[in-house]
Amino acid sequence: MRFIRLILFLVAAFTLVALAVQHAELSKPYSDFAVGTSCAVVPSARVLVLNMNGQGNYSVTFYDPVENRVVYSSTLSGYGRKVVKFNHSGPYCVVVSSEVPASVAISGRESYPSSRALSIEYLVGGTSALLFALLGVRR
Repeated sequence: MRFIRLILFLVAAFTLVALAVQHAELSKPYSDFAVGTSCAVVPSARVLVLNMNGQGNYSVTFYDPVENRVVYSSTLSGYGRKVVKFNHSGPYCVVVSSEVPASVAISGRESYPSSRALSIEYLVGGTSALLFALLGVRR
């Protein structure tokens, strides 16, 4: 019985530590730069600010290969700024199409864990904490 309590306590403690580490990681700034076609790995679900600059007409497209959808697509001339929400961490492909030099500066404004990751952490941690408390009360 002590071993089961220890395991449940450790799972609950691990969940609390994981939440603290996750908060520290999400506080780190994120930025990237794209010219032409490139793939960037966004470390968490984020709200990003795209600063686009080019001469003449050019197009910028962000593609999410995980969800198989286009997150953002626009044809611009000169300077443009857009705020885009990325729903999860992972790879995103950036395509900057232009006959003249054009670039996209990407900077993170807000970051947050994905709802799926939080659901798993809360379910595991809450269940183990509840079972630990129930085993402690029965004594």
